[in-house]
Amino acid sequence: MKLFLSLSAFTFILFIHGHVCLDIIGGREAIPHSRPYMAFIRTTAKGICAGTLIQSNWVLTAAHCPINSKAKVTLGAHSIRNVEPEKQKIRVLNVFPHELFNAMTFDYDIQLLQLREKAKLGKYVNVLPLPKNQKFLRPRSICETAGWGFISNRDNKMSDKLMEVNVTVMGRRACAHIWQMKKEGRTNITRNMICTQEVTSKGTCGGDSGGPLVCNGTVRGVTSFGAAECGVPGDASVYSYLNREIKSWIKKKLRGGP
Repeated sequence: MKLFLSLSAFTFILFIHGHVCLDIIGGREAIPHSRPYMAFIRTTAKGICAGTLIQSNWVLTAAHCPINSKAKVTLGAHSIRNVEPEKQKIRVLNVFPHELFNAMTFDYDIQLLQLREKAKLGKYVNVLPLPKNQKFLRPRSICETAGWGFISNRDNKMSDKLMEVNVTVMGRRACAHIWQMKKEGRTNITRNMICTQEVTSKGTCGGDSGGPLVCNGTVRGVTSFGAAECGVPGDASVYSYLNREIKSWIKKKLRGGP
C-alpha cells in the first residue's frame, strides 16, 4: 500500500477527490476491529486519509493531508459504508502540522489532530503506543501498515473494508539511491524518513496517507509518499520516521506545548 505525494514531475500526486492520500495493494482484509487504533479521516473537499489514535483525544497522521477544524475522525471502523455500532465519530478541535513540514520534499510529514472529546476506549477503539526505545529499525525488519486506500492501479476504487499488508524495512542509503535514480526529479531521503521495499506486488497506495507503520506493536512511522504506480516490486515506499526528535515534538504537543 503506497501513500504518495508529488515530490517532482515523476512522483505522481495521489489525489482522492482532489487531495493526496494512499491505500493497500496486494494486501488482505483485516480481521474486523483487530486494529482498534486506526482512524479514518475525511479531509477537506471530501478527500480521505488514515491516522493512528495515540491518546484518547489525539490522532497522529501526515502533514500533507489537508485537514481543518471542520474535519471528522471515525474510530472503530472496519467498513466505511456500513453502519457499525463500534464506530465513534468525533470532530477535530485543533490541527498541528509540524512547523518544519516541507510540502516539496515531504520532510517532517507529521501532523497531530486534537479531538473535541475523548474517545471511549475499549475493545474496538484503543490507542497504539509510541516506541519507548529509539533503536533504528534494521533492514529486513518486518512491519505492518493498513488503510482504506486504492486496492488496484487499474481504477480509482477505494476499499470499503480496512486492508492491511506486511512490509519490509530497507536501508536509508538504498532507498535514497532508488529515489535519486528517478530522472523526473531529485528526492532527498532524510533522517526523518524510513523506507520499505518488496519483491512482490504489494504495498501502500492512494488513500493510505497518514496511516501507521506498525513494528513490534508500536507505531514507528507514518505513511508519506511513493511512486506513481503502487505495489511495483523493487520500488521504495517512504514513511515519516518517529525518531527521537519527532517523538519529542509529539510529546510536547500532547502536553500542550508550543
